Amino acid sequence: MFKRTFIFAAALFATLACSQLPVMAQDEAETATKAPVKKNKKKAKKEPSPIIPALKKVKKVKGRVNDKADYFIFLYSASWCGPCCKEMPNIVETYKDIKKSGKVDIVLFCQDRTPDAAKSFVNNFRIKFLTVMGNDDKCAKVPGHAPSGGIPHCNIVDRNGRTIIAGHPGNVLEHWKSYTIDKDAPEGEE
Repeated sequence: MFKRTFIFAAALFATLACSQLPVMAQDEAETATKAPVKKNKKKAKKEPSPIIPALKKVKKVKGRVNDKADYFIFLYSASWCGPCCKEMPNIVETYKDIKKSGKVDIVLFCQDRTPDAAKSFVNNFRIKFLTVMGNDDKCAKVPGHAPSGGIPHCNIVDRNGRTIIAGHPGNVLEHWKSYTIDKDAPEGEE
């Protein structure tokens, strides 16, 4: 009888040893001790904005454009325009925050007749953003360029030149973040 019990116990032990339970435990133990696998996340390359090369062909007064910007604020203004001059200090102040974002840039399409008048306007208001001669025929080839006929005027465009909003600079620039960087933030982030 002892021999039969011994064989039965050995068979039972062998069955348990070969069952899935120990194999599963072994797999879980191996998984827990392995180093985490790093996922290779490749960032999709952005297509270059067609706005940048078009702006490089326009007659420049001063400044340079942020070629990594995802949004552009096109401003139409001139030194001879009283409302433009009244609005410019606020625009220059707002630009400080816009520049910090790194995702948005302002381009002034100056409606002055001469480059000297445009330079004087830029220097007078200490404008740091790109200023181009708005009467240059090449402006029409800048994606998103859409003068309204009246100044001051601005429009926010995406990197492909699609207009997001247009209007008076005071109204549009008051909420520039909501049209640009906040629009891109996942919910719950700002």
